[in-house]
Amino acid sequence: MNISDQMGSVYDRDTFIEFLNSLANDFEKKPQEWENTTISLYFQSVAAWIEDWGDKYGNDEFDKLDYHVLAKIFYMGKIYE
Repeated sequence: MNISDQMGSVYDRDTFIEFLNSLANDFEKKPQEWENTTISLYFQSVAAWIEDWGDKYGNDEFDKLDYHVLAKIFYMGKIYE
């Protein structure tokens, strides 16, 4: 299964963890396919995509997210061993 197909199969904690591990593996195996090859470019692009997607299509999909949990997830990636 390719990474975009796997993204569509994320529905719970376990499939999200599997997806994150697959995303990391995809970067390691095929960095030439990645537009954003540094952590800062990656996070800037994630932020830009969220902003653009919400402006273009509305925020219905994003209103369901728990932003505090997402912030904690990304922060913990900075400090967790």
